[in-house]
Amino acid sequence: MKMRKEQKIELASGVAKSIKTAEGLILTSYKGLKFTQLDEIRRSIKADGNDFRVIKNTLLKKALISCDIKELDNYLAESTAVVIVQKDFAAAAKSVKKYAKDFDNFGVKAGLLDSKLLNESEIGRIADLPSREQLLAQVLATMNAPVQNFVSLMANIPRSMLNVLNAIKDTKQG
Repeated sequence: MKMRKEQKIELASGVAKSIKTAEGLILTSYKGLKFTQLDEIRRSIKADGNDFRVIKNTLLKKALISCDIKELDNYLAESTAVVIVQKDFAAAAKSVKKYAKDFDNFGVKAGLLDSKLLNESEIGRIADLPSREQLLAQVLATMNAPVQNFVSLMANIPRSMLNVLNAIKDTKQG
C-alpha cells in the first residue's frame, strides 16, 4: 500500500520529533532479514526504552535535515533501519551488536552520539563497555575500599594484643 504525501510528511515529522529528544542514533542495514527477525530486533530494542524504525531513506533524510543532522547522509543507502536511542546508548549498542552476530544480514552502518559521528567499530567498543550498574558498583567498591581497609586495620590491633596476651599466658603455664 502506497503512502500518500500527507502520510509521508506526518511520518517524517514524527521521526524528527523522536530524533530531537534522542540521546543518539544508530543506523543499521537489514537487507534480507525476515519479518520475524526484524520484529524480534524491534521488540528487544523497544524493551530497553528505545525505538527501532524501518523507514525509507528519503523520509529519514528529511527527518534528519529538519533536526539539522547532516553527518549521516553518506550512510543512507540501501536498506536502512534506525535505532532512536532515548535512554541508554550502550544498551542499544549491545542489542545491535548481539543481533549483528545472530543474523548475517543485519549490521551497523554508523551512529551519532552527542553530535559525534561513530563508525561500526566505535559502536562495538561502546557495546563492550560494562553496564551503567556495573560501572556504578565498581566506583562504589573503589570508594569503599579505603574505609574497609581502615576498619580491618583497626580490628587487627585488639586481635594482635589478644594474641600477645595468649602467648604470654601459654609461656607462664608451660
